[in-house]
Amino acid sequence: MPTHDLPLTLLDPDGGWINAPVHVSELDELPVLLHFFSMATDAKASDFDALERYRQEFGPRGLRVIGVDVTHSARELRDTNAVEAFARKHGLDYPIAVDDGSMAQAYGVKETPAWLLFDADGRLRHHFQGQDAARRVRPALERFTQYDTSAAAPAPAH
Repeated sequence: MPTHDLPLTLLDPDGGWINAPVHVSELDELPVLLHFFSMATDAKASDFDALERYRQEFGPRGLRVIGVDVTHSARELRDTNAVEAFARKHGLDYPIAVDDGSMAQAYGVKETPAWLLFDADGRLRHHFQGQDAARRVRPALERFTQYDTSAAAPAPAH
């Protein structure tokens, strides 16, 4: 099954949530950026700095950002303190799913960091992976937030 056009429905991580849980119903008609990362290998501040810039710039246009920590140990799944400490250290105050690998597998994430952009209909439209992926996300965000903002504009009052 190709990863593109997958629906955004798999938000029930085995390890639970850091900061706040997210239910798919909260994401209706909003573009969503899933940022898959691993604390062990992706602790580069530049990716998280880019993510924060995207949140500040595109958040007012409706973009929802959700982090997905792809854990590599059963201990991390049982005890999310390490993920919480990592989030605090990097200033990550958005929802973060603690994944046992099943979300990554379902979305075809084979390496981290990975950035998955879903349109306002909840369909996967862009999938960027690897160390240089963050810089490739911005043009897609610009297209999606402009498109989705204009598509979701309220009808003129009569």
